Amino acid sequence: MRRSVIGSAKALSNRSCQNHWNVLLLRPLASSPSRFMSSTSVLDSPPPPPSSMPPVSLDNINPKVLKCEYAVRGEIVTLAQALQEELKSKPGSHPFDEILYCNIGNPQSLGQQPITFFREVLALCDHPSILDRSETQGLFSADAIERAWQILDQIPGRATGAYSHSQGIKGLRDTIAAGIEARDGFPADPNDIFLTDGASPAVHMMMQLLIRSEKDGILCPIPQYPLYSASIALHGGALVPYYLDEATGWGLEVSELKKQLADAKSKGITPRALVVINPGNPTGQVLAEDNQQGIVEFCKQEGLVLLADEVYQENVYVPEKKFDSFKKVARSMGYGEKDISLVSFQSVSKGYYGECGKRGGYMEVTGFGPEIREQIYKVASVNLCSNISGQILASLVMSPPKVNFFSNLFVSYACDIWIYNPGLDQPKL
Repeated sequence: MRRSVIGSAKALSNRSCQNHWNVLLLRPLASSPSRFMSSTSVLDSPPPPPSSMPPVSLDNINPKVLKCEYAVRGEIVTLAQALQEELKSKPGSHPFDEILYCNIGNPQSLGQQPITFFREVLALCDHPSILDRSETQGLFSADAIERAWQILDQIPGRATGAYSHSQGIKGLRDTIAAGIEARDGFPADPNDIFLTDGASPAVHMMMQLLIRSEKDGILCPIPQYPLYSASIALHGGALVPYYLDEATGWGLEVSELKKQLADAKSKGITPRALVVINPGNPTGQVLAEDNQQGIVEFCKQEGLVLLADEVYQENVYVPEKKFDSFKKVARSMGYGEKDISLVSFQSVSKGYYGECGKRGGYMEVTGFGPEIREQIYKVASVNLCSNISGQILASLVMSPPKVNFFSNLFVSYACDIWIYNPGLDQPKL
């Protein structure tokens, strides 16, 4: 029986470790002196005492690492893992038999099945030799086979095990840019796309770029996904918090942004960027368009880079609310490439797909000069490239298979659903 455990647990006792030093003294035999040893051999001298301090300790590592905290994988998870090991080694040792990890959005670990179309395409791309086999037609959907051929034609050498361009495979970036353009109704440039191993590395890249010292601040929402506070600390910057209003559905007030901005400046902090998580994580709120317009205007007036975390854009469940990207809002206000610096983050880990373990994502970087773009590319090049499976998935997420209509039969390969609606002019999901 599956049970979940909610409550407090006693902290695990601290265990001290002692280093035991075993010293082996080597001395030449008196009766047979070694011809390789002089009378003043170092082996005749007493060995130096072992150092009382290990070469690496909390006192001499990077203090930015100590300051960094990441509660999503923190003490509670460590305790849960210890309990899980106890359940494995001593069945029945606790009044529960399973631990459910709900510390982070990880749907497939809780039983959500992956989208068949995505996995078929990945399988065919990784093993292209089966594309020419007759039995493949019966095992894989025609859409998946066709898409796999398209993607393989975009990969140099059709090799998913090879490095790619540091920004990601050009053809896949073309597909993603087309998906952004279809979503927003405004042009998107594939050269603005940087494919990454999930959204988190993209966030770290921007923090590396923007934070010069502890006097550089990043405006960040509270409550927030702890990636941001951890990343700011790790890169040596200052967290400038702004507080969401729970009474208004975790709304974001521009007046609160101005207040926190002024407070930061009074402390000698130079704000560099504003993080907005929309839809919200962990609050789930969806910003209204007029609210987004106020935020865009605020960033433009204050000369801030707008870092738009939009990875939950598929997770909007309230009928009267809808997602609009900040790029769409900014362009609809008449602000172009040179008017505002904007970075949008997307991931394959969220939405209806939940492919967290595949580590795919991208950032769209707009409003930066060519000299800055060159520096971003340099940082991306340090890691050579993101993983190819994640790149492919990012292109599939932004360009899922199209709905087929014939004789009022609605087939969605993307969601593995067949619905027959004989009384409808337009079949609906």
